[in-house]
Amino acid sequence: AAAAAAAAAETTEDVSTKKIDAISGGTSSMSASIFNLVNNVAGAGILTLSAGMASGTGWVSASLICAVLGFLSSHTFTLIGEACALTGEKDFKGLWARTMGPNSTFVVDGMITILCLACTVIYSGILGDVFTPLLARAGLPAHMNGRSSNILVLTATMLFPLCMIKNLSSLAFTSVLGFSAIMYTVLFIVVRSLDGTYGVVAGAAGKFVSDGILKHVPSFTKSSLWRLDFTSLVLASNLGLAYIAHYNGPAFYRELKDTNSKRFGTMVRISFSLLTALYVVTMVAGYKTFGDVCQGNLLLNYHPKDILSTLGRLATGCSILFGYPLVAAGAREGLSGFVDGLKNRKSASSSKKQQQQQQQQLSGPSF
Repeated sequence: AAAAAAAAAETTEDVSTKKIDAISGGTSSMSASIFNLVNNVAGAGILTLSAGMASGTGWVSASLICAVLGFLSSHTFTLIGEACALTGEKDFKGLWARTMGPNSTFVVDGMITILCLACTVIYSGILGDVFTPLLARAGLPAHMNGRSSNILVLTATMLFPLCMIKNLSSLAFTSVLGFSAIMYTVLFIVVRSLDGTYGVVAGAAGKFVSDGILKHVPSFTKSSLWRLDFTSLVLASNLGLAYIAHYNGPAFYRELKDTNSKRFGTMVRISFSLLTALYVVTMVAGYKTFGDVCQGNLLLNYHPKDILSTLGRLATGCSILFGYPLVAAGAREGLSGFVDGLKNRKSASSSKKQQQQQQQQLSGPSF
C-alpha cells in the first residue's frame, strides 16, 4: 500500500511538473516570437556600437566583448523562462512573490516600469530627431515641422494605437517590418564601408569626403587589433542597453505557442545569435567607415546628400516605431503590477493590524 501511495504521489508530481512546464494558451509561433524579440532588442542600440568601439577598443577585442555579452544576455533571458516553467508563474510579480515574498512585489514592478518608461522617452526623442529632418527634406514648412510637435503627432496617430495592443503576437507583422528596416540599415552601413565613398586615402578621397561638407572626417589613429582597457567599458555599456529586453521575458514565455522551457530556450538562442551577428557586423562596418570619429548615433556621421543614409534614417525611424509598443507593453505590465503590489501590501498591513488588535482583545487586561 505504501509503495502504491508513493507511486501515485510520484505520478501526481510528474503531471504537475508537466503542467507547470507547458503553460498553454500562447498564440505566437516560433518565427513570430523571434521577429518580435529581435525587433524588441535591436532598436536604436545597434547604432551606438561603433562609437563604443571608437572609444579605444581593438577590432578583435570589441568583437569578443560583443559575443560574450550576447551569450550572457541570451542565457539570463533563458533563465527567466526556466523560472516561469519551474514555478508556473507568468510574470515578474509572481516570480518575485515566490522567491522574495508577496509583500515586496512592487519593487520589481516599479524598477521595470522606470526602465521601460525611460526607454520610451529615449525612443520618442530619437523619433523626433529622425523624422524632423526627413520631413524638412520632403518639403514640409519649418513652422509646421517642429521636433516636439512631430513627436506629439506620432504619439497620437501611431504610437498610442499600437501601444493599446496587449497581445505581443498581434505585433508580428509590424515586427517583420521592423526587422526588415533593421536589415536595410545594416546592409547600407556595410555597403558604405566597402564602396570607398568615405575613403580618406591621400589623393583618392571618397566623393562624400572630398567636398568638405562632412563635420567629422574619418580618422583611424587609435585603430588596433587587441587593445582592451578601461575605455572598453563604454562599449560594454552600449551593449548593455543594446541587448536589453528582459523586462518582457515572462510575456514572451507565456505567449509562445506550446511553450515550455526547452522551446523557449531555442527561440531565445536563435534570436540572440542573430542579434550578435548583426551587432558585430554593424559595429565593425561602421568603424571601418569612420574610425575614431564615430558618433553616438552612427547615422549622424553620414553625408547629408547620401541617399542611402537618408533611407537608413527612415528605416531606423520605422524600426523604432514598430519596436516602441513592445517597450510600452513592459511599462504597462510593470505599472499594473506596481499598483497591485502596493494595494496588496496595504491590505496585508491592515489585516496584520486587525489580527494584533483581536489578539489583544482576547488576551484581556494583564495585572
